[in-house]
Amino acid sequence: MKNILVAVDHPKYASQLTAYAVQIAKLTNGKIWIIHVSAANPTDLLSREAGPQFIYDKRTEDNQKSAVLIKKLALDVQEQYNVPSEGLLVEGSVVKSLKKIVKDNEIDLVVAGHKRRNLVYGLFTENKKKDLIDELQIPLLAIPLVDVK
Repeated sequence: MKNILVAVDHPKYASQLTAYAVQIAKLTNGKIWIIHVSAANPTDLLSREAGPQFIYDKRTEDNQKSAVLIKKLALDVQEQYNVPSEGLLVEGSVVKSLKKIVKDNEIDLVVAGHKRRNLVYGLFTENKKKDLIDELQIPLLAIPLVDVK
């Protein structure tokens, strides 16, 4: 398990997921890739004119905050645990983005949170036609998410 992908759906659960990835990475001298996939902003003028500007502005602001959080999380993992890590914010389709990252970075394991209605976990288990986990052909570690108060 040299390359471990931590798929973060909600930032409040990121620490729980990375804790498991750190344990595995230490045992295998692996690297952790922390990613969050967000909706892409329309780049052409025609698409942007179709909707209100405040929606575009809010999405841009949210993506910037997420990018900072993910990069900080990766830096914290490196500094606190001496485990190589990178944080990436990817805009676009979640399934396509995960497939590309897994392929490009030779990911050996995906760590994802599991909660009754969790988007990332659902991508791996709810697709009736073909599960993403079957397509990727790598293990998935599903972590039960606990709400921290």
